[in-house]
Amino acid sequence: MLYSDGMPAKTKLRRLPRQPRGRRRVEALLNAAADEIKGAGYDAATMCSIAERAGASIGSLYQFFPNKVAIVQALRQSYCDEFELMWRPVAKNAKALSWKEVVAKWVDSTVVFVERHPAFLALLDAPPTTHLPVATRKRFQNMVASSFLARCPRLSRNKALRLATMTLQMIKAMNILYRDLSPRDRRAYVREFKILLECYLERQVKHPI
Repeated sequence: MLYSDGMPAKTKLRRLPRQPRGRRRVEALLNAAADEIKGAGYDAATMCSIAERAGASIGSLYQFFPNKVAIVQALRQSYCDEFELMWRPVAKNAKALSWKEVVAKWVDSTVVFVERHPAFLALLDAPPTTHLPVATRKRFQNMVASSFLARCPRLSRNKALRLATMTLQMIKAMNILYRDLSPRDRRAYVREFKILLECYLERQVKHPI
């Protein structure tokens, strides 16, 4: 799903497309926004440049999105949804996996994702106004926490949530470094992050509270 509740009215889509043609138009606009942000960066991307890249009129863009923030929130929502699809099986099968396997699935899928969506890395430094609603972020945090509870049922709920928060922050740090590294150095640093996260989790789950 591309749209979420909880956004300020001024940043919501102006019109939710119900017909396939309208949904395709919105997808095309979002793809153009991603390409523009990937190439120019968030600050330099404009509504006009996005419309031009999409081969659409500026009026067509404003028909769906009131401003650039709304476009980026819609992009972030689509990215979040894709991450959930990738990570939910880990939560479901965590009980049967080792910590090394859990970490590998999280990290490797993240690398695949950022390679597929380079605009995601370009948005890491976008202003907080473009972030998703707190409820959406908490839903993702709870999904990660459920992986810990499945793998280690004796953990308290609060501890599982703390581990989820730290895990997501480590993955975010990896993404920032991954963005700034040369392609030839990335694989080595990804291995280091796997070791870091695996050691952290193995140590922390020994203390259930």
